[in-house]
Amino acid sequence: MVTADELTARRAAIAQAPELQALLARLRERAAPVLERMPPVPQAKALLSMDGGACPDDGATLVFDPWSPGAHRCPRCGKAHAGERHDRHWARFQHLWLAERAAHLATLGALADNDAAAARAAEILRAYAGRYWQFPNRDNVLGPSRLFFSTYLESIWTCNYVAAATLLREAGRLDDTTLKGVNQVADEAATLIGEFDEWFSNRQTWNNAALAAIAVWFEDEDLARRALEGPTGLLEHLTRGFGRDGMWYEGENYHLFALRGLLTGAAWAREAGVDLYGEPQLAARIAAALLAPARTALPDLTFPARKDSRFGVSLAQPVYLELWEIGLAKLGAGGAGSATDQLASWLSRLYGAAHVTPELFESYLHDAPLQPLPDPRPPSRAGLSWWALMFMAPELPAAPSPWSPGSVLLESQGLAVLRTGDRYVSLECGQLGGGHGHPDRLHLTLHAGGVHWLADPGTGSYVSPDLFWYRSTLAHNAPRLDGASQPAGDAVCEAFEAHDEWAWVRGRFGDITRTVVSGPAYVLDVVELGGRVDHVLELPWHFRGTGDGGRGTWASGELSDPFVSSVQRFVPEGPVVLEVADGSRLLKAFFFYDGELLRAEGPGRPGEVKRARFYVERTKGRGVRLVTVLESFGERAFVRGLTGRGGMIEVETEEGTHRHSASATGWEVATEPRRVRLAGPRAPEPPFTPLVELDPPRPAVATALRVNEPPLLDGSLAGFDTSEPLRLDLEDQYRRSEEPYSGPADFSAVAYAGWDDAALYLAIEVTKPELCLRPADGKPLRLDNEPDDIHSDGVQVYLHDAEADAGVGFLVVPEESGGSLRVRGAGESPGDPGTVRGAWRRTGEGYRVTLAMEWPDWHRAHVGGQVRFDLLINEALPDRVRRAGQLVWSGGNGWVWLRGDRQDPERFGVLELVG
Repeated sequence: MVTADELTARRAAIAQAPELQALLARLRERAAPVLERMPPVPQAKALLSMDGGACPDDGATLVFDPWSPGAHRCPRCGKAHAGERHDRHWARFQHLWLAERAAHLATLGALADNDAAAARAAEILRAYAGRYWQFPNRDNVLGPSRLFFSTYLESIWTCNYVAAATLLREAGRLDDTTLKGVNQVADEAATLIGEFDEWFSNRQTWNNAALAAIAVWFEDEDLARRALEGPTGLLEHLTRGFGRDGMWYEGENYHLFALRGLLTGAAWAREAGVDLYGEPQLAARIAAALLAPARTALPDLTFPARKDSRFGVSLAQPVYLELWEIGLAKLGAGGAGSATDQLASWLSRLYGAAHVTPELFESYLHDAPLQPLPDPRPPSRAGLSWWALMFMAPELPAAPSPWSPGSVLLESQGLAVLRTGDRYVSLECGQLGGGHGHPDRLHLTLHAGGVHWLADPGTGSYVSPDLFWYRSTLAHNAPRLDGASQPAGDAVCEAFEAHDEWAWVRGRFGDITRTVVSGPAYVLDVVELGGRVDHVLELPWHFRGTGDGGRGTWASGELSDPFVSSVQRFVPEGPVVLEVADGSRLLKAFFFYDGELLRAEGPGRPGEVKRARFYVERTKGRGVRLVTVLESFGERAFVRGLTGRGGMIEVETEEGTHRHSASATGWEVATEPRRVRLAGPRAPEPPFTPLVELDPPRPAVATALRVNEPPLLDGSLAGFDTSEPLRLDLEDQYRRSEEPYSGPADFSAVAYAGWDDAALYLAIEVTKPELCLRPADGKPLRLDNEPDDIHSDGVQVYLHDAEADAGVGFLVVPEESGGSLRVRGAGESPGDPGTVRGAWRRTGEGYRVTLAMEWPDWHRAHVGGQVRFDLLINEALPDRVRRAGQLVWSGGNGWVWLRGDRQDPERFGVLELVG
């Protein structure tokens, strides 16, 4: 990351810079406890689970204390909890914290001639060198890893570990024993990280940074070229993953994470001879990436929790301040209005923010330990980490003007932000966002008067069941059809324009359009459904604050959802107006629609214990419209009413009537005494595709033979014609979690398919020397939200009809005794377990399953017919918590992680029904 000459120059710069000296002094202070005694090194590999790190009494996340490996305190009830699950949750952060402390201490040794700090850093490096191979590369969630359960965590750890070793080496403080150990760890880490490419995931940015660090450490040009210039290397991430508007395609939360990985990798790239800041086009893209989250920041300086984001996180956190500090220092000075001027204004605004409570981040544990929980503190350059001491400017340039963002459309993201004073309105009318996207196209956010009235909730915990609530349309302020969450897909922005007082945006998702018009005093929202058939259109509203509707009564209502309770229907006695309050601020919502208004309770925003009330507008038809006016105010409201006639929408105000209507070129607002015309048509931005198959594989094809009599289904082949086998015995049919495919003698399968008018019949013979069957009454694994039965020997079977867009899936596990099968629905369209029957028995090479699947209602079986089909065989191994892999008839050729009991219908093969 740095050379000996650069360390000498940096020491000289620190000596002349009071703010760098203050940061150095703070780093010395924070290092004191680690210098007094060696922190505990975890004895176990980290584990991701539902109960690890969560208080069993109230569910609160236990405090991470790096000095307490066996007792973990709940911040809510104050109790301390112990046990393997909690210890292995603690190990996740402790491994990361120790590597970060090694880099921290090595920085003090290199820049402050602190012998004790250098010695402790080397001791941490040796501690891991001596036990790295003791941690098994198994039971992973997302990629190979020894210390953790996912590769990206190993990469973050490796970046700090190699940085510490590099600093000590360049400062002449790395002894031969430590050097040898680091070499061994770095070599193994490169092997682990290098075999798992996540393409354009935010996590791969960190994998590339780690590989670049190791390449510089070993002076390995080939590895450096792969990490930096490969098809999914840092340069491709910079030019493709960060869109033309600068935002990473997975949203702000992952943007900030990927950006830190990118800047970390850029520092190593420079030592490998690739200067990302030296090429004007690349520097411009970095500048856009640095400014993007500032342009979309909420007025309270948090980032909007779009997609799978954490909720309510301040951008004044040190982990983020360092991004802008280092980016500003590397980009250098610019002219008036330049990106660097804007970054200086933005940083000045953040440092002037109110006190911020430090949070725990996987890529930044500088503020640990967090016990007792720290008090909120004002952001400060002196509170940053060793990384900032190494690279940030000696002082911030004077901001030419206060930070004052305006309305903006992020073209690549399709996010429109309309700002008026302290009011922030945004509409999601862009890309889904890959695997982290939510079914929330055309979601509306409103922040005004210091209150986050309408929020995108983001996502809570990945291992908590409420994940499915936050990933539903009903949890958002977004429209849905026919009582179901939106299908995966992108919305488009059709128009956007902002004047001094008025701004508007129109987005489209399928047959639904949403028009948002922001004026000086209120926001007009119009949701319209067009099409040729009737649909039920629903629009949820999740208002902050307490209050309720106007004149009318509430009666029993219906809203089917497993997370929803206390559903009521409003019976109005006049115009429908909701009024809610948060402190001294009020919000009025005027509704105009032909339908009904419901209220219900569901999970609150992430981190809230109490359930929250929300509302749903509902109407039915093929050409319907929901019109709403929203006004936030303190003492006196400006809006008095809302009506509509034909295509005209009338908003009654204290100053008279505002008439809104669509025009041939956009939108018109007629007020006294003027008329405002809004236009700004937009061509849709081509969506970013994180995975591109240049040569898509042809679907697998197999034959199912008609039977005159149903097979016996007793675990034997009786009744099955074995002349047309489906084979699963090739390396490219295997998805692994640990080792590569070992061959058909260890794990393979052959299946035979038959059919009649009633059912599809399958006989599946699995070759596997040792069976690992999960018992029906086994203790729940509580690992995540996936069904436990995927971590057992067993099969997954899927049928799908592309024309009907319908499918069924089943997860089938042999019961340990009795020969019966345990069946549950699987995948995105789980089937009814009652439609599957069969049995199994052991064989000399493994086991055989025979089963019948009744044809779904959407499929009529006939000679010459076809059905999309897939068959998967799960592989469980002894002494494992998670499955080791699976065979996939249609083709695996990859990794099993994150697939759960799901299989993409696009990958299914074709089963031909012959007579």
